[in-house]
Amino acid sequence: MFTLELLFLNEEGSTVKISVDDPKADLTAEEIEQAMDTLIDANVFTSKGGNIIEKNGARIIERNVTEFEIA
Repeated sequence: MFTLELLFLNEEGSTVKISVDDPKADLTAEEIEQAMDTLIDANVFTSKGGNIIEKNGARIIERNVTEFEIA
């Protein structure tokens, strides 16, 4: 399972993380930056520290789960 984490700064300078489960596999850095700019411009998210005002980073997180059968 993959998760795309978009990291922003809010008006207080704190980091705000928005997670997107199962992003498309062939995302480019340019597409991610454009999406982040759109979110900032649309001003659709806020946080305890105020509105999101700046991009701070992005990353793909891969999570592997191994289940064990317990009798």
